[in-house]
Amino acid sequence: MYTNDQKLVSTASLIEELSDDELASCVGGTGYINPAGQEIPVNDGTLNAPGLEDNSTLYLDPNGSGRYLSDRHLKEAVAEVDVQAILQGIADLPITTWKYKNQDETIRHIGPMAQDFAATFNIGESDRTINAVDANGVALAAIQALYQKMQAQNLEINRLRQQISKMQQQLILNPQ
Repeated sequence: MYTNDQKLVSTASLIEELSDDELASCVGGTGYINPAGQEIPVNDGTLNAPGLEDNSTLYLDPNGSGRYLSDRHLKEAVAEVDVQAILQGIADLPITTWKYKNQDETIRHIGPMAQDFAATFNIGESDRTINAVDANGVALAAIQALYQKMQAQNLEINRLRQQISKMQQQLILNPQ
């Protein structure tokens, strides 16, 4: 790994300096709360991941990637979403850059505030956190909405092209 001034730094020494909670927060970019301290096997040993056994919807693979349960057989009260309304919500959602109060000044993040996200989409367990499943769902719904808009625009472009072509033909056949 390289520092900002391009000096090679041993990753092993950086990892050794991190607490289990800090390391767990780095793996896959997610953090979680798990008071019982379940240990999860990773490539070079065991990662202490407090609280993971209390989260029945999140699993970490041995490389640290988070996997969320999404099996239709585990869900109920399933309802379609208005993807256009989701897209409008994203358009209106304040997106800012910021740092956590306990982080170094050089570390920056980008995204919405949990309170704004909860107020805009009315999803999740709290207005203080954004569940990755919800963020992914909002992003996918917005992609669908953009695809629908693109398809509608393509139809309109094709209709206008045909109209122009007919007008050009009429000018060729009936020059004035």
